[in-house]
Amino acid sequence: MVQREILSKEGSLMLVKVQLAEGFAGDVDQHPEEQISFIEKGQVEFEVGGVTRILKEGDTQYIPSNIEHRVKVLEECVILDIFTPIRKDLVHE
Repeated sequence: MVQREILSKEGSLMLVKVQLAEGFAGDVDQHPEEQISFIEKGQVEFEVGGVTRILKEGDTQYIPSNIEHRVKVLEECVILDIFTPIRKDLVHE
C-alpha cells in the first residue's frame, strides 16, 4: 500500500506525506528533483546510489538529483518527502 498526500507546493518546494505498509518494496526510482525524506513514523531501508541505510523515526535521507534509489519498509511508516523543484509527475496522480 502506498498512499500519498501533497501537503504543500509553493515556489520551488513540494512537501508530500507518504504512508507505506510493512513489507512494501519500491521499485528503483530516479528523478531530476532533489529530495529529503524525513521518517515521521516506522522504520525503512533506504538504498541511495548503492549505499543502504536503516532509518527510523526522526531520521532523514538526502537524495541528490538523478540518483537511483529505492525503499523497503521494515515497519509500517509515514515519510515526509520534500522535493525541489516541484515534482510535476506527482501533482497529477
